Amino acid sequence: MRIRYLLLLLVCFVAFSSAAQIGAVIGKAGGTKERPVNKKKTSFSTEKLAFAITKDATSEKQKVRAIYNWITANISYDNELRLSAALQNEFYTSEEKVLQKVLERKMALCGGFAFLFESLCKNVGIAAEVIHGFTKDYSGKIVNSKKPNHTWNAVKIDGQWQLLDITWAISYGNNKGTDDFWFFTKPSNFIYTHYPMEQKWTLLEQSISLSEFQKPL
Repeated sequence: MRIRYLLLLLVCFVAFSSAAQIGAVIGKAGGTKERPVNKKKTSFSTEKLAFAITKDATSEKQKVRAIYNWITANISYDNELRLSAALQNEFYTSEEKVLQKVLERKMALCGGFAFLFESLCKNVGIAAEVIHGFTKDYSGKIVNSKKPNHTWNAVKIDGQWQLLDITWAISYGNNKGTDDFWFFTKPSNFIYTHYPMEQKWTLLEQSISLSEFQKPL
């Protein structure tokens, strides 16, 4: 079963604190918010990149796979940003700023991966969402259930929503290769380690509450 595998992954992530993961959604004031809120118009666009990445893809699934493959191959985990509150405050002022910095540096935290994936998908007409929520630490517990500590994606393929976590797919950049278990993960498996702020994004017919998610596996 994959449950044991998931538990092993949780142990591997002990070195990464929830504060580091939430670098994805830190604002200038040091608090958390669901996504950057600066709505100023900008000329920055990921459209050309999106079409270049998906030029040989014909189906929605092929396009999404091409985008996922490009990100996992070209964007690494940003440990410098993870450890620097100053850089987080500088970068996480708007979604456009996050995307610019990710593509300039070729590095990202969980929010950067998620925002880039969403943007590239939408550029080629595919519905995608950035999902903020909670993941468990090595002990199987949520460190702080009042603030989200991680960010991932949902994407709609042929009318059906799918879940994926690019940050976990690259194992926080530990150079062990890409783990495609986190690409289109079954919701029934995803729920063991990920709980969204909006319950609907569990994608389960019979969802569970956050308190149930917090119970030991």
